[in-house]
Amino acid sequence: MERTRKVLVCIHEPARDYLMLRYAGPVSRARQWKEVHLLHVQDEEGPPSSVSPAEGEPVTVETLRELATAHFKGHGKEELHCDVVKGSALVEILRYAHDKDIDAIIVGRSAQPVRGALLAKRVTRKASCNVLVLPITAQVKTDTIICPVRDSECSANAVTVACDVAKEVRAKIICLNVYQVHPGYSRTGASLEEAEAALEEAAKRECERLLSRVDTQGVPVMTQCVPDLYDKPVPVILEAAARASADLIVIGARGRSGAAGVLLGAVTEQLILGSPIPVLAVKKKGECIGILRALLTIAGQE
Repeated sequence: MERTRKVLVCIHEPARDYLMLRYAGPVSRARQWKEVHLLHVQDEEGPPSSVSPAEGEPVTVETLRELATAHFKGHGKEELHCDVVKGSALVEILRYAHDKDIDAIIVGRSAQPVRGALLAKRVTRKASCNVLVLPITAQVKTDTIICPVRDSECSANAVTVACDVAKEVRAKIICLNVYQVHPGYSRTGASLEEAEAALEEAAKRECERLLSRVDTQGVPVMTQCVPDLYDKPVPVILEAAARASADLIVIGARGRSGAAGVLLGAVTEQLILGSPIPVLAVKKKGECIGILRALLTIAGQE
């Protein structure tokens, strides 16, 4: 996977989204980002976005620069770019990321408005690069990374990125394999304990195969295999993250090129919508370019 150099931070409400800049600054210091782009998309048909409901001042390029000066504390050598455009938030974010050859998009997720969560999901689904979804309650630290995995290419990509991040910020990684215990185990004559033991062994071997083909860059990677008795893996993942006091979830997105776009999978989408800690969806850069072209064609902009 290519190293993250150019990052796009999507600013919707400056009064709230400055928290993303406080989060991004230390990461930039650790990972030596080259460019940081702040983008605000003004709804073409709606009233002008304001700096805050009380002030009623419109969001401008200068507003974004002031925001970055006050809250983004990177390594000091990043190129800072600020832009305000009009149009559909989804389309403009995706187009900007493509035009600027962005490596990763950071999008905030409010704890209350549904719209913000849905935009985060749509951007993650259709973007052609990695997407970091930040809840507004996210803490500015990355000590423990949890990486839900199976023995697959997208999981290998996710672990590679997790190791890259962990090496820079000195975090530890837990590869979490959630294995489903199907109700049909009883028909084999095995007890629940016996079924779980057999499935856990299979999950451990799956983790071993996965890690055998990933360059961990010397980063210590632990594995943890936990059962899913009710076919509800997301609560299992979040419970494991809470027990480990994890600060970041890194998960692979199942990619597919062309206009059909990326298949995030129900697990990734549910984590994006409901995880109390940041979720980094890892994708091969350049995937889903057909989605952008289709959106621009529909919008009459290509």
